[in-house]
Amino acid sequence: MQDLDLMLEVARMYYERDMTQQEIADKIYVSRSRVSRMIKKARALGLVEIIIKPSFENHVSLEKMLMDRFGLKKILVAYSENSGIQEEFQGVCNMGASYLAEILDNHSVLAVSKGKTVATSVESLKPLRTCPDMKVVQLTGTLETASNPNIDEMYIAQRVATLLGCKLKRLLVPYLMDDEESKRVICKHGATMDVIRQGREVTTYISGVDTLLYWVDHLDEKDVNALMQQGAVGCIWGYFFDQNGRIIDSPLYDRMIIPERSLFTTAETRICIACDRFKARALLGALRGGMCNVLITSSKIASQLLALDDNDER
Repeated sequence: MQDLDLMLEVARMYYERDMTQQEIADKIYVSRSRVSRMIKKARALGLVEIIIKPSFENHVSLEKMLMDRFGLKKILVAYSENSGIQEEFQGVCNMGASYLAEILDNHSVLAVSKGKTVATSVESLKPLRTCPDMKVVQLTGTLETASNPNIDEMYIAQRVATLLGCKLKRLLVPYLMDDEESKRVICKHGATMDVIRQGREVTTYISGVDTLLYWVDHLDEKDVNALMQQGAVGCIWGYFFDQNGRIIDSPLYDRMIIPERSLFTTAETRICIACDRFKARALLGALRGGMCNVLITSSKIASQLLALDDNDER
């Protein structure tokens, strides 16, 4: 019993009082190696239980399942099982910010999409270095009906360029033109042509995913109905796609200031970040279509994606 009492006391000093093994050895007049053995034995006997609280660290098992399922370049899953909506959202955005800070360098040509999740990720960005030779390129025009300019692509691009101390190429045009001729005219403008050309050099992008519901406020009813009839479930960079990730042909593209479709194959790192559960079907389509090869999301949505994919296979 005396040995057990001593072992418990050593464990308390080490784990609760944050004493070093040498400090404990000096206090109880034994060798440091004996203290080390007592600490290990206390854990082996179950007197000490170490619990790593998941909070928002990567949910490794879900990451592995998603990686095996979709063969992506990188998957980051923020643990969110016991979290509220705002906590879950901030955890995913923090993870997105950390990943961006890790991968961006002077050789990067970055594009950022509109949206609250991308905007918050950029606001949370703490760059490891400035990248004066890096470029940020705005790939789409501006949605004039956007209710919050702080989540517009131009504002977010300006913010990330400021944080990284790099160049920004802005696209000072509307997202959706009135007709095809208006688009042709504006795309012949020298400044617009220059940004479009540099958009072909994008190496990395980070984007959210839109559902068709988002576009109800920005498109005519007949255009929305036509997309629905073709099975559209989501949209990335202005391109609408179905649940299998097939990009839907639409005359809308002839009026939209959006990047060339080849972006989905030429950009080396295609990040999709999402934490809205109602977007799971759209996110699944984006994964299946290869529009992203890096996924950053929460464990709740990760589980939802796997369940949807399993149901579709049955």
